[in-house]
Amino acid sequence: MTPRIWAVIPAGGRGSRFGSQMPKQYMTIAGQAVLDHVLDVFLNVPDFERVVVAVPPDDRRFMELYHASNDRVVAIVGGAERADSVAAGLDWLVSQGASDTDWVFVHDAARPLLTVAEITALLEAIEASDCPGAVLGVPAADTLKRTNMLCACPEGADTCIGETVDRTGLWHAMTPQVFPLAALRQALVSANDAGMVVTDEAQAMESAGVTPWLVRGRRTNMKLTYAEDIEWMEAVLSHRNGTK
Repeated sequence: MTPRIWAVIPAGGRGSRFGSQMPKQYMTIAGQAVLDHVLDVFLNVPDFERVVVAVPPDDRRFMELYHASNDRVVAIVGGAERADSVAAGLDWLVSQGASDTDWVFVHDAARPLLTVAEITALLEAIEASDCPGAVLGVPAADTLKRTNMLCACPEGADTCIGETVDRTGLWHAMTPQVFPLAALRQALVSANDAGMVVTDEAQAMESAGVTPWLVRGRRTNMKLTYAEDIEWMEAVLSHRNGTK
């Protein structure tokens, strides 16, 4: 049987680094909530059976989204950590009869600049019979510095440089990250049992001995993290909307 395609979007972020009382996935950019921009992209790809959004138990904003009433969008209660929300999404898929070998795309709720072309590139990657899973990313372009945690910085500095890191072979991992349902579910359970706090799904899979593939994405597919990110995200989305 041909594996089906699903998406899980952990949307439990509180936006602590963003400095806003409103979770950043609900901030308005280019006339639409960040999470609605994300759902736009997935709903424009007919391959997805359902898009499962894991929200906090006290969430009251999700149902106000434009796409909340779409038949292919399902909201469930997530967990305290990102991995918990992803696990909750996977459990829901299993409860709906999803197969062990079905593919699950996991995407950050605060990455509104994802494109259909990037999803298509991942879909093409997992068509290979030997693909263990794939992660969207881009090669590191800037010079990388590791900070000196013991540095006593003078006034006006945030921290001090400890060393320059060789960026050869380094990539910025993005989302979506796509893996077989059962393999990802077990990897997350094993990581949790080992006391590991994973920051993305690839890390859990790596700890299980899997070597995920990297698929080149676009540098614009960045996460909304700081308030200053809004300006350039507005510019990118406005440009795209103006050139459709």
